[in-house]
Amino acid sequence: MKKLVLVSMGVAVLLFTGCSQKNPDVDMTNKNQKMQKTDNNTAGNGGMNTNNMDSNSMSGNAMANNSENTVKYLIANLESKLSPIYFDFNKYNVRADMQPVVEKSATMLDADKAQKLSIKVEGNADEWGTDEYNYALGLKRAKTVKDELSAQGVSTDRMMIVSYGESNPVCTEHNKACWSKNRRVDFELLP
Repeated sequence: MKKLVLVSMGVAVLLFTGCSQKNPDVDMTNKNQKMQKTDNNTAGNGGMNTNNMDSNSMSGNAMANNSENTVKYLIANLESKLSPIYFDFNKYNVRADMQPVVEKSATMLDADKAQKLSIKVEGNADEWGTDEYNYALGLKRAKTVKDELSAQGVSTDRMMIVSYGESNPVCTEHNKACWSKNRRVDFELLP
């Protein structure tokens, strides 16, 4: 009876796992080579020049890529100008010395060019405390900054908050200066 069960299990494993193809065939033909083949075959298409259709779609793709690159450049440019907002140990209220940083961030994020971007407000904590506590503290910090940005005119529809707790340190040394760098809120901009 045990042999029958083992054989049945073995057959079931083979049936469900199957033999997958490890190296699927991939068309590695260069796009330019394909276009040349198409050009050579235009006479067979009743004289219709399919190359014009390809160039039109290519220009559409180029415009889409250009637009995508513009958005990526805008995001990179804005993110490089946004500064982290730092917090005191075990606190989630915006410090007085960080208020101008919040105001500057709000101005940049509410500018016309940034209006179409989504904003991820990322709360972080140092390594002190439990994982759960630091996650909650990071969430409170992110929410506080979101509320401050909203009060400055940034639409809440564009903002989302996330907490990384202590899992996203910018400094890993074990001293007060390092820990203070990890008690922060960062921004990530999304298209």
